[in-house]
Amino acid sequence: FTFSSPYYYDGLAYYGTETFVDCAEKEQRYGHCSSLRICVLEGTSNQEFLESTFPSNFIFPSSWMDLESRIKNGTCNAFAGDRSGLLVIKTWGIYPKELVLGNKLRTKEPLAIVTRNSDREFSDVINWVVQGLYYGEEQGLTRNSSLCQNYKSLTSLVSDLNFMNGVYCVGNYGEIIFGDRYLTAEESNRGMNQ
Repeated sequence: FTFSSPYYYDGLAYYGTETFVDCAEKEQRYGHCSSLRICVLEGTSNQEFLESTFPSNFIFPSSWMDLESRIKNGTCNAFAGDRSGLLVIKTWGIYPKELVLGNKLRTKEPLAIVTRNSDREFSDVINWVVQGLYYGEEQGLTRNSSLCQNYKSLTSLVSDLNFMNGVYCVGNYGEIIFGDRYLTAEESNRGMNQ
């Protein structure tokens, strides 16, 4: 397989009551942290990380179906998951407002586009599109339907492709990743995702 440049760095973060998110981030299991109970999606790399960090009685592998009830009924006072997913869950508004999202990423997981190793030219095109999205953001280029070109026929030369078409038709990196909440890299603190 061939991988594009990573387009997003995600990782494990915690979401829950402020006290227990702090306990989980500091990996404390004594004193007031002795009642820490962390829900995590079963069968994920996040579960593997927790199992290497906490004793089993602190971890509650859960399905998506069980997650909401376990947080609401107090079985768990924190949830471990990919930070991007936790940001989405936070916006749903189904959990109590006093729950907080932790600031520390405990793992780093680069996400990239995967293509077949047997088609190097296609892999190169995919990577150049990703690079075009980065370049568009760096240059302040945004979605602009007046510059979006529809190809009338397939081109046989990679050099005939307009890699900025991804930016003009869909948006730059920040617009795609952060949608309506888009802030330029200078306006936000995105850590490794700059």
